[in-house]
Amino acid sequence: MDEQMNQNQTANQAANMGTGEKTFTQEDVNRIVQERLAKEKAKNSGEADFAKREQELARRELHMSAKEKLAEKGLPTRLLDALNCADKDTMEKSVATIETVFNEYRKESMKNIKFKGFQPGVSTKLPDAGKTEDLAIRSAMGLPT
Repeated sequence: MDEQMNQNQTANQAANMGTGEKTFTQEDVNRIVQERLAKEKAKNSGEADFAKREQELARRELHMSAKEKLAEKGLPTRLLDALNCADKDTMEKSVATIETVFNEYRKESMKNIKFKGFQPGVSTKLPDAGKTEDLAIRSAMGLPT
């Protein structure tokens, strides 16, 4: 029994003395954790800012490409806001769709235009001279009245 008590006392002394490890208070642990979190946050923030800038640059590049395509096709650049510029393929499909619709609209709008007045090759009737002073000018210039 004495042997067993000696072993327990030796174990307790070893436990009290430690094995050379440093013990930390809760405040020390909290401080260390906060420092490490701040470092990681700063590192991730820099990566996030870089990714955000890269996305913004890609978006601007797509908008410029879309604006150039609209100008090439003779479409108003004001249509840029109507385009879906999520990626290059989607932007090109949007430009093609707008071009098709816009050209169809142009064709339809030109069908309804009726020209008034003298149209060369359409009628053999001469335009009406109208007023007397117009007649004098026409005869002075040698034009039929």
